[in-house]
Amino acid sequence: MNKIIKITVLSIGHLLIDLEGIYLINKQFNDYDFKYIAFFFIIYNVIAFGLQPFFGYFADTKNKYLHFVIIGSILPIVAIFIKDVGIVAIIISTVGNAMYHIGGGVISVNLYPNKAAPAGIFVAPGVIGVFLGIFLASRAFSYEYVIAVIGIIVIVLIFIIFRGFELKSEYKKINQNFVKIIILILLIVAIRGFIGSMLMFTWKDNTVYDILLVAAIFLGKFFGGILGDKFGFKEVGIFGLIVSAPLLLLGYYWSIAGLIGALFFNFTMAITLFLIIDNLGKYKGFAFGLTTLTLVIAFLPKALGISISFGFTYYSTILILVVLGSYILYRVVSLDEKNNKLREC
Repeated sequence: MNKIIKITVLSIGHLLIDLEGIYLINKQFNDYDFKYIAFFFIIYNVIAFGLQPFFGYFADTKNKYLHFVIIGSILPIVAIFIKDVGIVAIIISTVGNAMYHIGGGVISVNLYPNKAAPAGIFVAPGVIGVFLGIFLASRAFSYEYVIAVIGIIVIVLIFIIFRGFELKSEYKKINQNFVKIIILILLIVAIRGFIGSMLMFTWKDNTVYDILLVAAIFLGKFFGGILGDKFGFKEVGIFGLIVSAPLLLLGYYWSIAGLIGALFFNFTMAITLFLIIDNLGKYKGFAFGLTTLTLVIAFLPKALGISISFGFTYYSTILILVVLGSYILYRVVSLDEKNNKLREC
């Protein structure tokens, strides 16, 4: 029960961290020209996600995960109260975002060694935080104090729950083929990120459907690891990808197909995150950061205005990438299973 409380509080903290960062940049949208906001958004993603491998490596070598959680929780709260200083507020918020992701992610995974479920449980609430950040920033009312009070309550809870906490970092020996496994995992992450950035739904600009889509993504990320632990990573991950492909394509017109497809599509998130963390020994924070850096790279084409027009190219690209991602996932899990058997010998 104590572990469940810990991971629940860390997950709520993750929701708040993403909410605070997105709320900040969307509030600034009202005060700055679009060109500045576009620049701020790039800075936000580069620091918050692109630099996570460096934050992760530092946390790994110094074992400062809980420190990262505390400092990472405080900085975004400070940032929303100094939003008028523009880029400085963005940098403060994003540094906190990166630190919290690394600290909270590694602690969550270490609470339940050899399980993918914690990765999904910790990461999943982030999509809700992003949605709420955009939604609250669009309201006339200023929510800075409300967000700050909730954030401070969570920080106090973290202090209380983790008082005297010592992180027992259990990790496996790094295998000789780890480079191959890491590259293959990052390819899956890149494929998932690229597909996610290119998907088109005609029904998406509707608040109710937006909420349902967020819920579907949340549930997919949340339950992917849980189901993977129970039924197998190959079975759940590959099933999720293959089934999601036709549903996502049909989802261009039909919302129910798109929503179910989004749920299945996100099953692989927790599985791939766990596998990369599990294969980099004590460098779990660095591993976590590699996945976020890969997502930033995968979203670059979309950020640069590159898109695929709806039609044959759109359909074929999605299908080919899903099949490729499924094959790569099969290879990764097979290699990981082989390594685990060798360790037992």
